[in-house]
Formats: sequence, structure tokens, C-alpha cells
Amino acid sequence: MNSRPATAPPTATRTESLPPAPAAIFALLGLIDVALLGVVGSSVAPPLGISIVVAALGLITLAALVPARNGSRPALVTAVAARIISAILAVGAFIATAPVWIMAIEAFVIAATLVALVLLRRPPRPLPSPGT
Repeated sequence: MNSRPATAPPTATRTESLPPAPAAIFALLGLIDVALLGVVGSSVAPPLGISIVVAALGLITLAALVPARNGSRPALVTAVAARIISAILAVGAFIATAPVWIMAIEAFVIAATLVALVLLRRPPRPLPSPGT
């Protein structure tokens, strides 16, 4: 009989952690979502319910980032889902013909979300070998 313990092949133990670039973009977008609460009560504010949902999505994103960076797949899925929902809600600024500065912020939110998702889908770069 073989006395060596069974081990999983190296590819089976790969963790799904959030890479640094998408994590930074997600963090910035989460902060923007929370900061948009500053327009509540103004003439350019979206409905209060939308503002609260968007801020909650920002907080969810920020809360999920640390566990996602540490390899938690549920946290990664949560952060990605929150960002996608936030980007979809950002389209409302264009439908409601919001002021130009709000449309610019929401365009940035949508574009940055797409960039982060593309970066997230890129395969990780191989580590340099110790001898090089």
C-alpha cells in the first residue's frame, strides 16, 4: 500500500480572490454610491428609495471587498452583483434626463464597472520563476 496522503492537484486548489485593480475600482465605485446620498433633498435628487438602494449597494460592495480579496467566492459574487445592479440603476440618470454633472458621474460608474469586470475576467499573470 502507498503510505503517502492523497493530495489534490494544484489546479483544484485555486482560490477565487479579487485582483487588486478591480478591487480598487469597486472600492471607488462603492464610495461614489454612498457619496451620492449627498444629493438627497436637493432638486436634482432621484427618488429617496433609489438613493437608499444605491447607497446600500455601495456599502455592500465595500463590506464584501476584504473577504473577496482574501479568497471568499460568495463575497466576490456579492461585490460583482452589487456593482452590476448599481451600474444598471445608473442608466436611470440618462432616462430621467438628470443634470449633466450627474450623467457624467453615472457614465463613469457604468464605464468603470465594465472595465473592472473585464479586468476580473482576465487570466492571472504567471509568477516569474525564482531563477529569473
